[in-house]
Amino acid sequence: MTNLPPAVRPPAVPPSRGPRWPVALLVLLPLLAVGGFTAAKAKSLLGDRAGEDVPPPAPIEVEVVTPRAGGIDRMCVQPGTVEPFEAADLYAKVSGFLLEQVVDIGARVKKDQVLARIWVPEYQKQHERQAREIERARARVEQAKAVVVATEADERAARAAVGLAESELRSKGSYRKYRATQRDRLRGLLAQQAIDAKLVDEQEDQHEAAVAAELAAQEAVTAARQRAEAAKAKVTGAKADEKLAEAEVTVAEAEQARVQVLLDYAVIRSPYDGVVTRRSFNRGDFVRSADAGGSDRVPVLSVERTDLMRVVVQVPDRDVPYVSQGDPAVVEIDALPNAVYKTEGAEEVVISRSADSEDPQTRTMRTEVDVKNRDGRLRRGMYGRVTMTLQPGNPAALRVPSSALVGRAEGGRGSVRVVRDGKVHVVPVRYATDSGVDAEIVAGLSPADEVIVHATGPVGEGTAVTVTHQAPAGGH
Repeated sequence: MTNLPPAVRPPAVPPSRGPRWPVALLVLLPLLAVGGFTAAKAKSLLGDRAGEDVPPPAPIEVEVVTPRAGGIDRMCVQPGTVEPFEAADLYAKVSGFLLEQVVDIGARVKKDQVLARIWVPEYQKQHERQAREIERARARVEQAKAVVVATEADERAARAAVGLAESELRSKGSYRKYRATQRDRLRGLLAQQAIDAKLVDEQEDQHEAAVAAELAAQEAVTAARQRAEAAKAKVTGAKADEKLAEAEVTVAEAEQARVQVLLDYAVIRSPYDGVVTRRSFNRGDFVRSADAGGSDRVPVLSVERTDLMRVVVQVPDRDVPYVSQGDPAVVEIDALPNAVYKTEGAEEVVISRSADSEDPQTRTMRTEVDVKNRDGRLRRGMYGRVTMTLQPGNPAALRVPSSALVGRAEGGRGSVRVVRDGKVHVVPVRYATDSGVDAEIVAGLSPADEVIVHATGPVGEGTAVTVTHQAPAGGH
């Protein structure tokens, strides 16, 4: 071999300088890290010499948490839009010229405050005319009352005349009876021839005169009674005239009230405390009545109530069955990063009302949350998020991070890994809800269990582990 030329000599083999198992170990370690080889296989490949110098594997470190008491609340977080609790477009009821407008957009107004006046001269004249008509009608009432007083006096006089006539009748009747008695007495004396017949004839004449006087008195009584009836009828007529005059006053006042209503329509007032958000006319403009017809009606002013606002939320179909009036809500507005509207003390922020009907186009249900706008920062059109608690969680359940739940199966079955006596145990559990952050465990865990949420290596049943971090109960 030494005589061969260098080109054909076999390459020199360097002498062995030590065992080759470290090289093999470097090749096998990555495989061990991914679980492709077991410790037994590595030992068989390295030979007996490897077991003498390989250090024992480091214990696997795990992070654990203790379950938190209470289930997961059913929450619904949706965008919300701020709207005024009340808003009104104020139209003119009468046509005329805008005489006065004391507010502009952005002005804060009070309930019943005068905002604008419209000049309608024809209604003003009608009102003045009706005032004169009322005065004339009231004068006729006074006149009718005077006539009633006069006729009632005439009636009393007529009734007094009736009494006088009746008294005269009674007097004439008594005198007639006296004359009849005298006549009968003289007739008896004449029959005895005690007196002259001439005396009897005189008594007959006096008796007949008394009878005639009585008849005249009776006629006088009848006439007096008729005059009393006539006086009574006049009183009735006078009273009817008085009522008619009073009715004319009422009609005149009603007509004046109608004109006054039209004049009141010319004064535009605020329906509530709020802010002016729209102005459509300037002073001197001609304003058409809202009921004049046509589709080009324009409000004189628009006012929005601002002390209370509605936050409108469109709840998706999956959450609609759980929406109830009074459910807690938290409102956050994008434009007001430091403002969070929620229940504090006696002031509640809850679901105030819902439509109880879904929009067939969007499959959502309109839901409203009333928020008191004490500082006036909420404005129509602002946008934000509304977090609604639609259903409280099961108080008997426990919560763990969703990452701790492994081996999910149908029917709400799964497993978690817990540390007991320094070793891993795989515990079957049942869960009700998994929000992606927390899982609601309803069976299989106790509040004292240490649930693994992270490990530095693969762990299984019986794996020895070291707990490096433990979150306190309720701290996750």
